[in-house]
Order: sequence, then C-alpha cells, then structure tokens
Amino acid sequence: MKKPYILLMVFFLLIGHLMAQDIPVSGKVTSATDKQPIPGVTVVIKGTSKGTVTDINGNYTVEAPSTGVLVFSFVGMQKQEIAVNGRKQINLELTEEKIDLGEVVVMGYNTSSKKLISGSFGLVKEDEIKTIPLRTLDGVLQGKAAGMTVMQNSGTPGGQNSIKIRGGSSINASNQPLIIIDGVPAITGSYGQIGYSGQEIDALSDINPNDIDQVTILKDASATAIYGARASNGVILITTKKGNQQKTSVNVNASYGWQTLPAERLPELMNAAQWNEYKGTNVQGIDTDWMKEILQVAPTSNTELSLSSGNEKTRLFISGNYYNQEGTVKGTSYDRYSGRLNVDHKILQNLTIGANVSLNYSKNQRVEGDQTLFGPLPNALSIPAIYPVYNEDGSYNELGPYANPVAIYKETNNVAFTNRTNGNVFLEYKFLDGFSFTTKWGADIYNLREHGYDPVTTRQGAKYNGLCIEGTSYVSNLVSNNVLQYITTIAEKHNIEAMAGYSFEKYASRYTYIEAIDFPNEKFEYITSAGVIRAASSSTLDRGLNSYFGQFKYNYLYKYIVTLTARADGSSKFGKNNQYGYFPSASVAWRVTEEPFMKQFSSVNELKIRASVGLTGNDDIPDFASLGLYGGGFNYGGVSGIAPTQLPNPDLKWETTRQTGLGLDVAVLNSRISLNVDLYFNQTRDLLLYRPLPPTTGYTGIYANIGNLENKGIEVVLNTENIKGEFTWNTSFNFAANRNKITKLYEGQPIPDQGRGSNWVKEGEPIGIFVGYNCLGVDPTTGDLVYEDINNDGSITADDLTKTGDPNPDFTTGMTNTFSYKGFDFSVFLQAVYGNDVFNGTRIYLESGTGEDNQTTTMLRRWRQPGDITDVPRAGDGVISSRFIENGSFLRIKNISLGYNFPKSVVKYAGMKSARFYLSVQNLYTFTTYSGMDPEVNYYGNSNIIQGTDFFTYPQSRTVMIGLNIGF
Repeated sequence: MKKPYILLMVFFLLIGHLMAQDIPVSGKVTSATDKQPIPGVTVVIKGTSKGTVTDINGNYTVEAPSTGVLVFSFVGMQKQEIAVNGRKQINLELTEEKIDLGEVVVMGYNTSSKKLISGSFGLVKEDEIKTIPLRTLDGVLQGKAAGMTVMQNSGTPGGQNSIKIRGGSSINASNQPLIIIDGVPAITGSYGQIGYSGQEIDALSDINPNDIDQVTILKDASATAIYGARASNGVILITTKKGNQQKTSVNVNASYGWQTLPAERLPELMNAAQWNEYKGTNVQGIDTDWMKEILQVAPTSNTELSLSSGNEKTRLFISGNYYNQEGTVKGTSYDRYSGRLNVDHKILQNLTIGANVSLNYSKNQRVEGDQTLFGPLPNALSIPAIYPVYNEDGSYNELGPYANPVAIYKETNNVAFTNRTNGNVFLEYKFLDGFSFTTKWGADIYNLREHGYDPVTTRQGAKYNGLCIEGTSYVSNLVSNNVLQYITTIAEKHNIEAMAGYSFEKYASRYTYIEAIDFPNEKFEYITSAGVIRAASSSTLDRGLNSYFGQFKYNYLYKYIVTLTARADGSSKFGKNNQYGYFPSASVAWRVTEEPFMKQFSSVNELKIRASVGLTGNDDIPDFASLGLYGGGFNYGGVSGIAPTQLPNPDLKWETTRQTGLGLDVAVLNSRISLNVDLYFNQTRDLLLYRPLPPTTGYTGIYANIGNLENKGIEVVLNTENIKGEFTWNTSFNFAANRNKITKLYEGQPIPDQGRGSNWVKEGEPIGIFVGYNCLGVDPTTGDLVYEDINNDGSITADDLTKTGDPNPDFTTGMTNTFSYKGFDFSVFLQAVYGNDVFNGTRIYLESGTGEDNQTTTMLRRWRQPGDITDVPRAGDGVISSRFIENGSFLRIKNISLGYNFPKSVVKYAGMKSARFYLSVQNLYTFTTYSGMDPEVNYYGNSNIIQGTDFFTYPQSRTVMIGLNIGF
C-alpha cells in the first residue's frame, strides 16, 4: 500500500527539481522616461550574489532558476524585483528614484543639481523678472541676488547700468562681470563714439528679458574658475527658453504704461520774482518754468509673442518683441525690435544638434545730459525763469547763460542705431558608457551707427554754422567651445563627473569717425553737405584668447562633495613672458542631512556646509599694453612720420584674485524656510596700473603689475513660505555687505582728484573715496565758508585735504513679498542701499550764490548780514568740500504688482489656456535724505574710481503700467 505514495513523492520531487533548474534569461533594460537603454544596471538573483550587469545597449544575460526572482538596481532608479516564472526573455523599464537633489542649475559648461553644488551662486528665474516693467536685462536683475549690485547710472532710456559682484576687484581693468548667453560670451559695455558721459549706450539693452529662462550668478572661485582670466568679477550665465515636448503653446504679452519724474524729487528752483529779489533785477512779465518745458509724461509699451512646441525628437521656441520707452526728458526715447529662434533635434538616440539665434535692432534717440553746456535737463535747471522760451518773432531766445533747452530737444538730432546678432550652433554626441562630447560654435556681432547734428537754429550749431558727427562701430566675438564629459557611478555610492575642454575666441572691432561743420542751412544734416571736414579717423583691432579647462566632481552617496576646477588662458593682450595664466580652484561640501544621526531631526530637510578656494583672473586692460608701439601723425616738413608712443613690458601679466569662501545652506519645515549664508575674502594682486616715468625718458609712464586690493563680505538669502493654502504668502530676502580696501599702490602714491567729486585711490582706503576740505559751516560775521585747518598751520592749503566720504555702501538688500488668493496675486519688491555717500555736484552751481545760474530756494535763507546764523553762505567758493557730500542711503519701493488670473472655465470658453491682467508700478517711492533728484546715479558711467557723483544727471522715472498675458 505504501508503494504508490512513495512513487508519487518521487514524481513530485522530480518535477520540482526539473522546474528549479537554471535557465538562460536575457532581456533589455531601458529608462521609463526617455526609453533609452541603461548600461551598468545590476541584475542579481535574489538571495544569492550571482548576477551580471547590462552592457552599453542595456542588454543582459544571466543563468537563473526558473522559479527564481531577479533584482534590478541602478543608482538614481527605483529597485525592481521580477519573478522569472520560467521565462527566458524579460525586458524591463526602470523609473527614476525620487531623490530630492533640487532643481537643475546651469553651472559653467554643464548643469548640476542644486543640492550638489559646492560653490557659491545666485539664481534668478523667469517668474522673478517677468513682471518688472523695465524690459532691459540689467534693469530686471536689480536687487534680485545677494552680492550682485546693479546700479542705474541714469534714467536715460536704454542707458548704461553698472553691475558688480562682490565689489570691485580692479582699479584700471573692468569691474563688470563676464556675461554668457547660451554658452557664448556676450559683448557688453558702451561702444559709442559720441560722448554722453554717464548716459552711454549699453550693449546689454539689446537683450530681451522675455526670452530668459534662468539667470545663474557665479560668485566664488569654485563656480567661476572655469572661466579663468575673465572671472575675477563674477560670471552671469543666461539660459534662454527652449521648446516644450509633447505640447504646443502660444503666449501673447502686451503692456502699456506712463512714466513721470516724481514731483517730490524735483528741486525747488527760484521763480522770476525770487530771482529778481536775489539778483536785484526787475524783469517783469516773464516767469518761465523751464523744467515744465522739457519734461513730459512719457509712454512706454511692450508687445511680445512667443511659440513653444516639440515632440520626442524636436523642440522649438520662437519669439518676437517690440519694446518702446519714451523718455521723461523730451527728445529721448528707445525702441527695440528683437526675435529669437531656439531649436534642437535628436537625429539619433545619442546624437542631438541645435541652434540658438537672436536678432535685434534698436533705435536710441538721445540728447546731451550731464557734464555738458548743451543738455536740456542741466540747462533747464540752470537758466533763470526771467528768460522766455521764444522771442517775439518766434525764434528761440538764446539770451540766457546757457543754450535754450527747448531748442536743443526740438532741433538737434542725436540718434544711434544698433543691429545685433547673437547665436550658436551645437552638436552633442553620447557614446560608450557615460561619455558625451559637445561642440558649440557661436558669434556675437554688434553694429552701431551714430548720427549727431546741431543745426544753426541752436546755440551749439550756430557757432559752427551747423555741426555733424557720424560714427560707426563694428564689434564681433567668435567662439568655439569643445567639451568632453564622463559621468559614472561606482558601486552605487561613488558618483563621478569628469570634464575636459578647449575653447578659443576671436575678437574684432572696427571704428570710423567723422566730424564736419559749415552746412548750407538746417535742412542739410549729413556729411555730404558739409563745407568743412573738421576731423576724421578710423581704427581696427583684432585679438585672440586660447583656453584649456577641466573639472572633476565627486560625491559619495550625495553626502560628501568635492569639485576641482582648472583653466589655462592664453591672450594676445599680455607680454611674451606671461602669455598664459593658470587658474585652479577647489571646493568641498558636506550634506549633513544625509548622515544617519540627522534622521532624528525630521524638520531639517537640508543642511549643507561649503568651503572653496581658488584663483581667477582679469584681462580687461587696453589691448597690446605689453608691446612697444609706434604711432603716426608725427609729420615734419610736409612728410608723414611715425614715432614711438609706448614702451614694451614683456613681463606684463594678468591681475589675479585669490578667493576664499565659506557657505551654509539650510532648509527646514518641508523646505518652507531656506537660508543661504556666504562669507568671502578675495585678495587681488598684480593690479594693472600706469606707472609714471621720469620726463627724461620721453614717456609719461608704462603699464605694470604694481598694486593689490582686497574685498571681504557676507551674503545672506532667506526664502520663506509664510502661509500655504488657498491664501499664500511667500517672502524672498537678500542681504550683502562688502568691504573694499586698497592694500598696495606704486611707492604708496595715491591716484588723486578724479572726476568732479574728487574721488581718490589711497592705500588703506576703499576705491574712490571722496577727498576734499572739511567744511565747518558759515562764519556768522562774514558769511564765508569755514574749513578745518587739519595741520593747524593757520592757513587752508592742500595739506588740509581729508577724506570727506565714501561712495561704497555698507550693505545692500532686496526683499520681495508675494501674496495670492484664488485668482489674485500681489507682490511688493523693496530695494535698499545703506551707508554710501553721494557728491551732489549739481549744488556747486545751483547753490553757488555767484554767476548767472538759477538757484534753488535754499539760497533764500543765505547769509545776508553779520549775525545771521545759517548753513548757507552769502556766496559759494566752488571748493570741493564736505559741504556737497550727502548721505546716499535709500529705501525704494522698487515695484508693486497686482494681477488677476481669469478662471480656466472663462478662458477655455474664449479659446485660451490662460489669461492674466495686471497693474504694476516701478519706482513707486524713494525714502532718502538725499536732496538731489535721485540717489542712485553716477554721471561718469562705469568708472571704477569716479563713483557716486551726481552732476545734473538724468534721474529714474516712476512708471505705472497695465498689462495682459494670454496663453493659447
């Protein structure tokens, strides 16, 4: 009876054994996101150490029990267990593991997850800049990142702004950051040849902010050293928008606004009656308000149309824009037309090509501004009210002390036209296991034509029977970047990125200038009609930059992070003994929150400590300063001749900045509160200065590396989600304090008396301090100004000059509060600058007590007789003193915006995806004790030394704007 049971048992054991036999299992592992094969996936039989890994095509083969389970694992992907169930073919898609490493940020020649970055950077996203009415790049970045100071030198439409990151690192070389647009260094600065002092044309004004997807501000050596010789002043990376995969969207943005000069900021000038009493004259029946004659409520408008589309292989973004800004000073305006095409196409699964191209055209109508006798604004401030605009015969009255400002803005024609093309083409090829090669070829081509004409109907033109100036400027920068990158993970713990690259740039500029006088009448304004060519010149320049760079990134379990960077730059600017400069950097970071002991602190989402050190350079000095040069024009006896004009210095080299930094990143309460703190200490050596030479040499001086300076400071960024839910309230706050000091100059000699405010460069002091006489007040006996006798020798001499102020601020801040409730949103952006001084040069003339300039009503309380106690003298003496130094600190309501998003049910009925209406006000109000029209000015543009000086400078406007954004 037992035999059948024994036979049955043997049968089942035999079947189980047969079923448990190993069978060959093969298949392919791909990504669920992009369907690409995944090489290096570990395939292990569960419960054993037996297994394999996928090859370059994602394929694997393994001997596994027919009843076994295969475990598939790969770093960054979710682990999966699959039962074999006798199958010999098992294909699998792996999905990404939800590891929160933050958003992807463009950093140099590649991208990185925000939480894995060990350097210091700032990030400005599209949402932060799209509501700002001022549609120029530097205008929308103002106050948006800690450590980046953007100052509007004037309110001129399309005018030049000053951008600094962590203070100034140079005296004579540029202090402006390197700006990269989609991998191509952008042409920046002013290339105009018709001088307008602080109101120069800015090449950055041609960039349309609506095309920007993200702006990354690289601040420390770890982040910037990849750009080597041009990175001492920081780097701004601009990434433009790309097309959307799997959907098409069309967006229309239109806005219209009105600009005015804030009435509360305009100076109180004497009217005709007050002038008559002041001067003892008796001109009746005339009381011209010259400021009213030249100011206007100025319209501004912006219209943008963009299309974004794509599929699995191709992405496309197209945009067009027209921006118009009339000036509040009549006769000024800025018009810009721009278009962009960004496209990329995946030819093969591992081969992508693409192009990013923008075309821009602008027209800038200008009038002369500060630092001139022929500007509408300074002349309207300076001409007394007793002079009429027109004579009885309708001609312009030119009897005043300065040219008639109405005649200037109506009759002169000063216009600048720019045509600009910025673009690149690129190819990306992925090969082997984790390798990729990218080559990008780009160009930025900038053409500027200037035309200025003063007809005989103006005072300036009458002197020359008509005056015309024509200038053309051509500037180009051709770039090639070639980058090889390798990314891999070892044992699911060690994450490695290695990059090596080569780039070269070819810069070229061409200038022509011609000046002519003596025209038949005011209707003829071009050179061809001139009787006399008074001046003509042309020049050309070519230079090159040759670079090698590399970077190595390593992190262990996303916890311990190391970044090593190096770059070698060779430039035609420097001496043959130092043509190459070498710029290494290193940084480390520790993500403490990844440690096991931090798991108990569940409210802490991120805690990262950073440290960095490295070298960066500055090569922005005059070209060929290292060479011995000859110049023409040294003619003799009717024969042309040449002569040496510059001594050679073959040892001339880069300015080098050693940057050291510490940082802390914290996020708590589900990242509702995040804090970033950075400390830095930057030391610049080998400053490029013009060293004076004895007159016996026949030369005034020679460029040499002879100075040092330092910058140190702190930066804080705090972001909070204060309230979540149907009603939301978010706050973004940034704070930065920088201390700048000159530590060495040639033989300790200062660079004295620069500009109208007498800015100096002295050892032991910040760049550009104000030096003058310390004014103690007004002598009640004589009504004269009294100055401090510093050396107590009984007389006021140059030995009594002293530091009277500092144009460098103690700190800068920016804060944005954003609220939303149902379809409504409201934001307030505050900007503050504290601790800086401004030299109010306008007061030297408008509170002089002498001459024929109109005066402010301050002069009504001037000293008149012995015993009068006042701070206003009977007459000024024009001495540069502390009398004209004022506190330039301010708190500005930079922007407020109220918007309403229409319900989706409404917009869908109208055939739209979205619609938003908004009201925005720029420069609503400025809280300041400064007596001038605007504390945020500098008449001398982007000078490193001449800073913080107001001299009849065009102030910023208050702008009220309404707009509509529609999406289809």
